[in-house]
Amino acid sequence: DTKTDSTGTHSLYTTYQDYEIMFHVSTMLPYTPNNRQQLLRKRHIGNDIVTIIFQEPGALPFTPQNVRSHFQHVFIIVRAHQPCSDNVSYSVAVTRSKDVPPFGPPVPPSGVTFRRSDLFRSFLLAKAINAENAAHKSQKFRAMATRTRQEYLRDLAENYVTNTPLEAAGKFNLISLASKKKEKSKARPLAELESAGAVSWRVSALDFGRGGAEVPCVLGISKEFLVLVDLEGKEVVFNCCTGDVIGWSAEGAAVRIYHGRGDLVSVRVGAATETG
Repeated sequence: DTKTDSTGTHSLYTTYQDYEIMFHVSTMLPYTPNNRQQLLRKRHIGNDIVTIIFQEPGALPFTPQNVRSHFQHVFIIVRAHQPCSDNVSYSVAVTRSKDVPPFGPPVPPSGVTFRRSDLFRSFLLAKAINAENAAHKSQKFRAMATRTRQEYLRDLAENYVTNTPLEAAGKFNLISLASKKKEKSKARPLAELESAGAVSWRVSALDFGRGGAEVPCVLGISKEFLVLVDLEGKEVVFNCCTGDVIGWSAEGAAVRIYHGRGDLVSVRVGAATETG
């Protein structure tokens, strides 16, 4: 809260690889004297999924039973040894809910400690990030995610529908494959990465936008997708689901593949050879 400071004025922030991490530090959250509940603190830490517990020497063993929360699924306990000295070290323990799957990096065996170093920092941050990702696979968070997606889909179906017919447009965003000039639509990005594998052929695709010029490509067909990759540009220039293919016809070495509402892709076996 940057307007009324209801969540305090300071916090701790860091980055790790491509992640930005903001910590809810209990002692930096607002404190209300004579208030046993301290809701301004609980409403943040109690709604976090991963909690790091820092213990000084002599502290009583931590148990998750001391904390009541519907969201906290992973606790990472860090205990300091010989603090405020050149020999300071830290031991780490982790406890998680039963339905949270295991996650790395693995915790060292009992008795093994970390020195204060960049290695320990990387270990702790990686452990916290992986804990968050693993917790989202638990039954509670899977159910919440499913419910949220269902609400979004219901909102789309009820409030963002139209009876206006859509004009079929070629999906080949870099090469015009339709004999008639139509408005081009952007291909689905990186669709080929969702397929486990494909049977591929070296072909030439006819670019009707350049007078029927042949473009060297690789045609890949998997269970889920049909993909054309431009050999020179190293880019996916056409893709569609195999379920969208409505038929094909062969004329010698050329094959016309019909998809969608009758759009076609024309390919010929063998890559084109440039002249001149």
